[in-house]
Amino acid sequence: MPHIASARAVGHVVKRAVSNSLHARLGRFRAWPNEALLLDEPLALAEERTDRLRRIYANALRDAWDGPTIFREAMAKHGGIQLSREKREALAHPITMLMWGELAAWIVAAELAERLEEPDARLAASAQVFDEARHFYTLRDYVAALHVPAPKLDPYFAIGARRLLATRDLTVKLFAMQLLAEGTAMAIFRFLADAEIEPVLTEILPYIEKDEARHVGLGVLYLPQRLEKLPVKELLRIRDVTYGIGDLFGATQIRYARHYAVLGADPRELIRNADKMLHELSEKIGPIPGTDLRFFPTNPTQSAHYEANLDLVLPRPGAAGGWLGRALRWTIELGARVLPA
Repeated sequence: MPHIASARAVGHVVKRAVSNSLHARLGRFRAWPNEALLLDEPLALAEERTDRLRRIYANALRDAWDGPTIFREAMAKHGGIQLSREKREALAHPITMLMWGELAAWIVAAELAERLEEPDARLAASAQVFDEARHFYTLRDYVAALHVPAPKLDPYFAIGARRLLATRDLTVKLFAMQLLAEGTAMAIFRFLADAEIEPVLTEILPYIEKDEARHVGLGVLYLPQRLEKLPVKELLRIRDVTYGIGDLFGATQIRYARHYAVLGADPRELIRNADKMLHELSEKIGPIPGTDLRFFPTNPTQSAHYEANLDLVLPRPGAAGGWLGRALRWTIELGARVLPA
């Protein structure tokens, strides 16, 4: 009898092993591990770019901060948020947008950590996952502390974020999230902090902005090696998508100008800062080889025509602007009402 019991036990083990083997061979990780991850030389001797990608991870560990603690201490220090209801309602628009943007970045970073081919880039993306989670929860607490209804997401931002989240193209994700979204977010965080609109927010934002700079660094360091492997036709397709997402994010900031004005902040200064940031990032990546085409829309602030173009989309206080600018802003508002978001 003991022999029969042992035979049955062995049979069960074999059955389970066969079942697990079939699941493993047919599952998503059937080709794991990827032996391309093996090294031909010690990691310590890898090229400088790899070292810099690994440094993003190391710096994330070094600079990690406790969101709930920072938030609680700032709230206690300043006696909560002391803005008028009008200003709290105005501030809720950009902060809610940033909050949902951090959630989108969290999702994208997790996907990059899983799907990027290079281990060091995956390491940097893994660190970003924790950053974005911390940003989302901290900003969500701040939105709750405003004690006003959370506004609906701007239609243009919603369309751009959903388009970005839905694509399976990692190069588009790197461009649209790591450069466009993170670069714009950095400009907004700095703009709101420098404007000193609200003391609690002013204390929190520098922590988030410092993290965002690392996230932009992942895109700047890793994108060039992906781009050099792609044919021009594919690069033009990527440009078409990233340009469209960039236009959507830009339209959101034009629509939010009225909220910044209520807060006593100059929305034209934000647009300048964002344009400067995105132009610098675009210069780091460079144009599509053999062309002068950039991968996403930029407006160099040193251009002789920059201020005139800014007047077109965002007139100076008290100025009505020309008919073309009014038509452009009317079109943006119409699109926000009729586009399916």
